[in-house]
Parts: sequence; C-alpha cells; structure tokens
Amino acid sequence: MLTAIAGTSFAQQGTTAGTAYTLEECVQYALRNQNNVVNARLNRQMSVEKIRETRGRLFPHANITGNFTDNLKLQTSLIPDFTGDPNNKIPVQFGTKYSSAVTGEVTQTLINSDYFLGLKAAKVYDELSIRDYERTAIDTRVQVSVAYFNVLVSMESIRLLDANLAQFGKTLKDTRARYDQGVAERIDVDRIQTSFNSVETQRANLQRQLEYTYDVLKFQMGMPLDSAIEVKENIREFTDDMPDSLNYRFIDRPEYAMQRVQVELDRLNLRSKKLQIIPTLNAFVNYGFNYFSERFGDLYKTGFGTSAVGVRLSWPIFNGTERLYQARQLAITLQQSQNNLNYLSQQIQLEVRNGWTQYRSNLASLNTQEKNMALTQGVYDRVVLKYEEGVATSLDVLSADSELKQAQNDYINALINTLISKVKLDQAMGKIKAE
Repeated sequence: MLTAIAGTSFAQQGTTAGTAYTLEECVQYALRNQNNVVNARLNRQMSVEKIRETRGRLFPHANITGNFTDNLKLQTSLIPDFTGDPNNKIPVQFGTKYSSAVTGEVTQTLINSDYFLGLKAAKVYDELSIRDYERTAIDTRVQVSVAYFNVLVSMESIRLLDANLAQFGKTLKDTRARYDQGVAERIDVDRIQTSFNSVETQRANLQRQLEYTYDVLKFQMGMPLDSAIEVKENIREFTDDMPDSLNYRFIDRPEYAMQRVQVELDRLNLRSKKLQIIPTLNAFVNYGFNYFSERFGDLYKTGFGTSAVGVRLSWPIFNGTERLYQARQLAITLQQSQNNLNYLSQQIQLEVRNGWTQYRSNLASLNTQEKNMALTQGVYDRVVLKYEEGVATSLDVLSADSELKQAQNDYINALINTLISKVKLDQAMGKIKAE
C-alpha cells in the first residue's frame, strides 16, 4: 500500500548514528526506564509492604516502659489517731522522695475485627496497585507508539520532499540550459528558482522537525535526550493491520478493573464501620521492678519485682449516633462507586464506537489521499513533459507542483491520523496489554 522506507537513509543528520529500535523494542525500553512506569512499579512494591505491615499487627507486641519520679513534696493524707481519740485525724505522708519503675509487657491480639478486614483490604489495595501499573504501562505504550509513528511520518515527509526536490532540480537545470540557448525566458528561470529555494527551505525545516520527533520519542522512552537512536521499521508495517471486529470485553480495560476494585474497597470500609461494635480482646503478660529511696544514690540498689498476666476487653457499646451516620455515608459512597462502574461500561462502549468511526474515516481518507497523490504526480509529470516540449509554460509547472505538494501534505496528515486513531481504537478496546 505504501512505499517502504530505507531506515538508514533517514537517520538524524548531524548526529552520530545510534542503535536501531523497532516499536516493540522502544516500548520495552520505556517499560524499564520511563518515569511514570518506574513510579508505578515502586507503588506496586509499596502495596506488598502494606500487606506485610497488616499481617504484622497479629504478631505479639512487646514494649518496655520506665519512669523516674522526684517527689518534691510528698502528698499528705489524714488517718485516724489509733493511739488516742479515733475521731482525731493525724496528717501523715507516705512514700519516698525518689521512686522509679521499669516494666516489660507482651500483648497479643485475640479478637479484633479490624485486623481481618484490614488484611483483606490490603490485598484489594494490592490489586488496585497492579491495575494502576497496567494502566500506566498501557498509556506508556500508546505514547511511545504515537511518538514512533511521528518519526516515521516525518521520514516519509522527507522522502516525498526529496523526490520533489530532485524533480524540481532537474526542471530548473533544463530551464537554465534552455535559457542559455535562448529558448526560455529569464522570468521562467527566476520563477522555478524561487520555488526551488522554497522547497530547499522546507526540506531543512522537515529535517529539524525529524530531529525533534526523535527527541520526543526518547523522552517517552525515558532515554537521555543526548542519546542517538534510529528506527528499524517503516510505515507499511503498521498500516496493513486492520481490526477484524469490534469484539472486546470491559474487563480488558484497566480502568474498569480499577473501578471494580474501588467498589470492593468501599464495601470493606462499610463492613468495617458496622463491625466496630464487636469487642476487642487482648491478652497480656508483664514483669517489672519498682525502686524507692530517700537518697538518689541508693535508688537502684534494691528493687521490688512485680508481674501480672491477664486479658483486656474493650467493648464500645454506645458512642452516640456517630457510627450510625458514618455507616450511612459509607453506604452512599458504595452506591456511588457502583453507579460509576455502570457508567464506565457505557463510556467504554462510546469510546470504542468513536474510535472505530475515527479509524475507518481516517483509513478511507488515507486511501483517497494516496490515490490523489498518485494522480497529481502523474499530472505534474505530464506538465513537465509538455513544458520541456515547449507546449506548457513555467506557470503551469509551478501550478502542478503546488497541487502535488498539497496532495502530499494531505496524504501525510491522513497517514498520521490513521496511525494514531488505530492505536486509540486498540486502547479503547483493551487490546493493548501492559507487557
């Protein structure tokens, strides 16, 4: 359908030739180095650590506490006078000036509804991070593909313009020869020379544009911009692949999977709030020493051991109506997430239909513009032939050349639109995979 491109002839001029990449090789490079993909991969690792953190809550917890007290003034208490009148109260002070205590305690969770729900929520969160990585990787594939296609289209534009430049250069040379022989007029030479100069300038602009498209490709790949690369493939390899059908599944879209995970997270949040009425039970065992002394230097000479074992029960029987209304809010959030899931399925259908329409329209336009370009090329060739035979004027040549350039521009625009719309359609249908 399209003329193949010799990849090596369109490498960046003025730079050292670099490694040649296929589109898939560019994508794989991006999946290893592109900033967004790297961060998504780190987020995936973070979710794994989150699961381990949640599991760690069920293990025994041990801690050591200590305190030191300097009783600047001991508290005074009143006690009955047991040696005299019992109704008489005698002020006394208990304790010592210095006291200290060191206690070690080990606790073990026996019943806690939040632990098991938290563990399940962590696993769901892990799935969400996986889907987020897939979405990021797919977006990266699309961005790299579009950048790769822009390079190929820039190369195709240069190829077409080089052909024009060669044809126009021959016409200019022949016109000068005829002018030297007195057959052509000076105005014919000047007209064709002016157009030839414009084509040369356009060629230089396209070369700079090609170098920029290479920079964009390297940026999307996560490659340093001062690196030198080339592309291996040509446009023909990407325009012959036509979608065979519109068969697709919603679950193939990472956005749909992420919304399903969000529904599950909201459901777990609601369940967790409702289960807060369940008591929490912890077992504990501790051991420590208490120290007392009137002099600081003697404080830690003698210690009195203390130890205890038991269970602690915490049961939030009533805390106002706060939990009730919080649960109602979470129920509304869950309903909103379910509504968003249903809406997303309709949105995906619309995106696929729009993508299909755009691709078919662009492909039809590409086929038409390719035929028009061939026809215009034929017209240009015949006008040049007539001009050489003295039947046509230089204005006829310039007019035919202008029509050819316009046809080529229309072809290039249709080409890039077709390639991009094909990628967008594949993305909408969930046919672009992360790996």
